[in-house]
Amino acid sequence: MILQIVTFVIVTLVLTIYNVQIFLNKQQPNSAILYGGLMGICMIVGSLLFAKVQIPSTTIPLRTLFEPIGKIILKQ
Repeated sequence: MILQIVTFVIVTLVLTIYNVQIFLNKQQPNSAILYGGLMGICMIVGSLLFAKVQIPSTTIPLRTLFEPIGKIILKQ
């Protein structure tokens, strides 16, 4: 399992550095920052998934936000 995580991180890191350099050569620093940040998040989440760590759903905060609004709309 550790070998899978290390391989995943190394491959993802190499591809990220390559693509960020392409963005920087095209004079697109904002795209490079955004891409690097998103790939960093993907690396963290992917590593946790390889380690079989239970990741909470991202829809729970949205549900708690929009559920009262939906109930108010349905009451009308």
